[in-house]
Amino acid sequence: FASDGTFIKSWGQTGYGPGEFRALHTIAIDNHGKVYVGDRSNSRVQLFDQDGEFLSVWTQFGRPSGIFIDDNDMLYVTDSSSTQRTNPGYDEGIRVASVHDGKVTLFLDDPHEDGTQEGVVVDKQGNIYGSLTAGMALRKYVLK
Repeated sequence: FASDGTFIKSWGQTGYGPGEFRALHTIAIDNHGKVYVGDRSNSRVQLFDQDGEFLSVWTQFGRPSGIFIDDNDMLYVTDSSSTQRTNPGYDEGIRVASVHDGKVTLFLDDPHEDGTQEGVVVDKQGNIYGSLTAGMALRKYVLK
């Protein structure tokens, strides 16, 4: 949609392949115009250009529930639903990577036993805020 609400375009369909989604749960655009789509039920982040052309798929973020990209091209992805049954080998929490290579450089474990970290934002000082749906709370992470 345009800033005035005018429809521009859409893309994708239900499925498992590139450009297909099962639970599109979050979306963000980086400083270079690349679109990041959290495809939670397919346990991946899909990358597109702004015309909807598929660029890449990243599976290192678990089952993405929230995405935030800061002014320094750092990507923050929350995972609130990975379990040994739904996504073996992944824990719930926040993963941080550069948009340039997607390499995870920081993992913040979800503090709630039921994995409730859904959203994420970062302030200008680098403090990370994760929204926890269980208990309807906001958790602040201060990195030193």
